[in-house]
Amino acid sequence: MNRAPLLLMILVTLLAAAGWLFSKEAIGELPPAAFIGSRFLLAALLLLPLAWLREPPPSGAQLLRAVGCGTLLGTSLLCWVTAISQSDALGSGAFIMSVATLMAPLAAWAAFKARPGRHYWLTLPVAVAGLLLLSSSTHWGESHPGQTGVSLSLFWFLAAAATLGVQLAVHRHFAQSIPPTWLTCIQLAVTGLLGTLLSLLTEQWPVDISSGIWGWFAASVLIATTLRYWLLTHALSKMTTAHAALLMLLEPVWTLILSTLFYGEPLGATKLAGAGLVLGALVLYQLPLLLRSRKLRAPV
Repeated sequence: MNRAPLLLMILVTLLAAAGWLFSKEAIGELPPAAFIGSRFLLAALLLLPLAWLREPPPSGAQLLRAVGCGTLLGTSLLCWVTAISQSDALGSGAFIMSVATLMAPLAAWAAFKARPGRHYWLTLPVAVAGLLLLSSSTHWGESHPGQTGVSLSLFWFLAAAATLGVQLAVHRHFAQSIPPTWLTCIQLAVTGLLGTLLSLLTEQWPVDISSGIWGWFAASVLIATTLRYWLLTHALSKMTTAHAALLMLLEPVWTLILSTLFYGEPLGATKLAGAGLVLGALVLYQLPLLLRSRKLRAPV
C-alpha cells in the first residue's frame, strides 16, 4: 500500500485526538450544546459547496434517511460533550467511545437482521473486561453534592458510545445508497441544529468570553471537523476499509497521551491494562477484515 494514505490516516487520528483537547478547552467557557451546535453547523456550511459541486442532490427518501443518521450522531455527540464537560478523563473516555465499533454489529443485528459472526462474540468479552477495568480505575470527575461513587460523566460516555454504535450501523447501511458527501454534510447539519435547539431551550451564554476560547473553537471547526473529515474521505479513497479501521484505533491512544500531558490524567497499571484489553479486542475484531482484504488483493 502507498505510504501517502497511511500517513494521512495517522494524521486523521491525531486530528481526532486533538479535537478532544480543543473541545475540552472551548467548553471551559462556551455552553456545551451551543458549542456542538455552532461547530457542526459551520462545518456543514463549509462542506455544502463541495457536496453541491461533486454529487447530485439526494432524493426525498434519501434525505429522510440522512436526517435519521444525523439525529443519532447529534444525540451521541451531545452525550459526549456533556461527558467531557464533567471530567478530565479524556483518555479513558476515548477508549469507551471506541467500543462503538463493537456495538454497531449488535445494532445491525437488531435493525437489519445481520447476525454477527462467531469471531465477534469471542472479542466482545475482552472489550467488556477492559471497560470494567477502565471504569474502576478512573476518576470521572466530581459527583453531585450528597452523592458518592463515580460521576455521571461515565454514564454519559457509555450512552454516547451506545448511540454512536447504533449510528454506525445505520450509517453503513444507508451509505450504500446515499451520495457520501451529501450524507456527511446532512449529518453534520442535523447535529448542529440539534445542539442549537437544545442550547436555546436549556442554556444561557456567558456575558464575557475570553478571546482565547475562540481560537479553540476555530480549531475545533476547521481542524478537528472540516479538515479531519476531508482528509479521512481522501485517505479512504486510496485504502481498504480494514486498513483504515485498524489505523483509526490509534485515536484513543493519542487521546490518552494528550490527556496525560495536558490534564495530568493518571496512568495506573489497572487503567493501562483496561486500555490494552479494549485496544486488543478492537484489533482482534478488525483483523479478519484485514486478512480477507489481503487475500482478495493477492496475485493469482
